[in-house]
Amino acid sequence: MKLNRQKILDFFKKSQNRATVILNDKTKAGETIQDALGKAVTNKGELEGVWSKLLLLFAVSKDYVNGDYTEIPKRSIIAIVGGLVYFLSPIDVLPDFVPVLGFIDDIFVLNLVYKQVLKDLEKYKIWKESQIKLIEDIDGSTAQ
Repeated sequence: MKLNRQKILDFFKKSQNRATVILNDKTKAGETIQDALGKAVTNKGELEGVWSKLLLLFAVSKDYVNGDYTEIPKRSIIAIVGGLVYFLSPIDVLPDFVPVLGFIDDIFVLNLVYKQVLKDLEKYKIWKESQIKLIEDIDGSTAQ
């Protein structure tokens, strides 16, 4: 089965447009991320190849929506949330209910987003590690 790359990219573009609107409503954005995370957990076995990337996309989008991490360019967060919107949609190029093949287009889009925002994700990981270290330092100094 050959994927129609252009059709997937067209659907993804629509998902990015929806993401732009969703990101203007922090409640809706949080719900969208949570819904996509729930779908991911439910289908973890089929997403094994992109699981760690997907967790990173969830983490940065959640920290962005919560206002904890805002250093990511707008175009990158729109791409990330657009990828999550695409993933969340049950009706895309290959409907998710199609056995075995249903997540192939979702995985393609998630990998595309990951590669597109990789430099921003690297900066986020450095920031996230510094936050964890800061908490550990605070906990260590109060425990003594």
